[in-house]
Amino acid sequence: MPSENTDQDNIEQKTPRVSVKLDEFDYKVINKMAENRNISLSKSINNIVHQWIESNPDILKENYGVEFKEITQELLLETASLSYDKSLKPIENEIIGELPTFFEMVESVSISDLADHFDVPIKSIKKIFYTHGKRIKSLGLNLMVKEGYIYKE
Repeated sequence: MPSENTDQDNIEQKTPRVSVKLDEFDYKVINKMAENRNISLSKSINNIVHQWIESNPDILKENYGVEFKEITQELLLETASLSYDKSLKPIENEIIGELPTFFEMVESVSISDLADHFDVPIKSIKKIFYTHGKRIKSLGLNLMVKEGYIYKE
């Protein structure tokens, strides 16, 4: 029988927990689904609920008065206002430390080329410049980001 808790479940963002009682038939079907996909019973039930909600916005509205789009927009607004991790990761700190040497010979560079140079995702380079600009300036670099490029000022 699949376990109730897997490492993947623990990694996922904390979400509200709900307990449900199932009749024997439903339990056997869901348990078999979980076994066949090698996931927990909990994850299997979560998948079923999510798929049903995504597939039935009309039923949700007509029978339960739930506006699918309204809830989606509500959640988007909530997550947009959440703060993100602004801490400086070791690789980001290392990249910032190498920027003065890099910009001794370079006047401008695309964000994607800089990401390739340091072998990191573009997202990491953007985070460094957008979140840690003061740290970069403290190294004596006056850099400006514009239209996907980083320029010396």
